[in-house]
Amino acid sequence: TWGCSGGFASKCKGPNVMAQRNYPCDNLIYVYFGQHQDLNATGEGAFKRQLYQCMISQALIIKQNIESRRGTNTFGLLVWQINEIWPTGGWGSVEYGNPNFKGQVIGGRWKPLHYWYKASIFADVMATCDASGVCYVRNDAPRPFEGTLTLNSTEFASGTVATLLTESLSLSAGAGSVQYLQVDALKSLDGASHILEAIVTAKDGSLASSNVVPFVTPEKMVLKRATITASARAGADKNTFEVDLKTDEVAVYVTLTTLAHGRFEDNAFLLQQTGRTVRFYSSMDSTLEEFKASLRVEDLSAYRSEEELRVEWI
Repeated sequence: TWGCSGGFASKCKGPNVMAQRNYPCDNLIYVYFGQHQDLNATGEGAFKRQLYQCMISQALIIKQNIESRRGTNTFGLLVWQINEIWPTGGWGSVEYGNPNFKGQVIGGRWKPLHYWYKASIFADVMATCDASGVCYVRNDAPRPFEGTLTLNSTEFASGTVATLLTESLSLSAGAGSVQYLQVDALKSLDGASHILEAIVTAKDGSLASSNVVPFVTPEKMVLKRATITASARAGADKNTFEVDLKTDEVAVYVTLTTLAHGRFEDNAFLLQQTGRTVRFYSSMDSTLEEFKASLRVEDLSAYRSEEELRVEWI
């Protein structure tokens, strides 16, 4: 008999290596990536696809939930959960971290959701919008904020980036200081062919938050297959590496992974055809060779069939 029983399903039988204390995200993958996904497929490629889709689905649903709450009279949020306490593809935003086992990193590898916490979801000052054109900027820092909100749209087919709004911001000290805006240009933005970025910069030019805002689920994004190249080198600072990324097509939710101990400065991001450089902060004396040898790059288009790439949603 296959299955799990006992407290927290602690006794599992069967050939599925993920059956041991795993929180399934089948339903989320079906919602965000489509009912046609074969979650019974086995093998390395299928397993990588399933884990990637699980992590992106997890990040999207938590992002949607918290952004909705921060747009209301909510002053405190706790999430379940931060770190995994066993190796699993579960709800934690940080992987189980035991450096005594190959593939795990000290402190736990950050999942896409944890990077999004840092980039926007739990940033002191963040902005987001919906398809009706309603946007808000929220300041939860204990000090006033002066800066700028920039809304950029990117067209998947051409890579064209258009600035839809540049708005000066003046927010009183938080928590819960909110400025609402109506941006009518967003009403005509087709989420199947475009994606939005809400970027908040402080008066001194520093980045306060950067939020990639989709108006449709990943399944309905009409993307081209992106060929992404990554070139790694030693960083200017001690215990840092830098990755130069280039792509021939717009790439969505580009996710970098390595066996080296540490974290990237950003992850699961939108990659334009202009490319970008991403820094890696090593938490131990990892070598550049180890970092380069295990560096892996994924994006939405990498796990799409040719048939899925040809679909145009109406």
